[in-house]
Amino acid sequence: MSIRLAVFDLGGTIVDRYSLSPFISLKQAFKNKRINVNNNLIYKDMGMNKHGHIQEILNDKYTRRIWFKLYGEYPNSSSVMSVYDEFIKYQIDEGIKNIDVLPETKSCIKWLGNNNISTGVTSGFSRPIVSAIKEKLIDEDIHIHKYVSSTCLGKPGRPNPHMINSIINSLSIADPKRVIKVDDTVVGIHEGQAAGAITVGVAKWSTMMKMTEYNQDENMSKEEYVERLKNSREALRLASPDYVIDSLDELPRIINHINSEN
Repeated sequence: MSIRLAVFDLGGTIVDRYSLSPFISLKQAFKNKRINVNNNLIYKDMGMNKHGHIQEILNDKYTRRIWFKLYGEYPNSSSVMSVYDEFIKYQIDEGIKNIDVLPETKSCIKWLGNNNISTGVTSGFSRPIVSAIKEKLIDEDIHIHKYVSSTCLGKPGRPNPHMINSIINSLSIADPKRVIKVDDTVVGIHEGQAAGAITVGVAKWSTMMKMTEYNQDENMSKEEYVERLKNSREALRLASPDYVIDSLDELPRIINHINSEN
């Protein structure tokens, strides 16, 4: 039984090197609220829908204490919305400008199409950002069949499988083992597992590389880059995906291997 559908995350997987756009936008959203959030606190839940991600940051003891000091109350649901509004504004004004298509994306999507494998996207990005990214992909002649944003369904986002299930159901795929989920985050791998899909962690452009600015990779030693890539693979392996690869160039080999075993 062969693979019929490949579902990808966006940032850090097919676009947006190291998923820096949401990282920088979250950092800036909290700075606009006069709070400097620790980088590791942001990295911890990358891939979640942004309301949930912001809630997790606000639940941190240090963040709660600073918020109370600044605003005279502990963070609540209106605090989440206040930070979220800042996040979306920065993403639309600045973040989208820096989102690029990753080098391996076009050839991978083309190979999938040539092998009669449908493609989909699930993303923690908001619907307007997903639409803008879709246009960037189309401009490069990259066509993906189904896009679902965490803001589209009115249901909890990743690691819940609602987004990926909506794509699977739209294509009338009965067996989730004919679906492969490719993601650079732990929460995205858990999404695929919750749907019963085969999961692939992809490390090279992952948020797990823990870059904090664009072109940072150009200014580090080969040894540091190799160490970060090793750490990225190890962080993804902790989520127990079926496979971990460095880049999408390796995905055809994985799919051929899966198909040969069925």
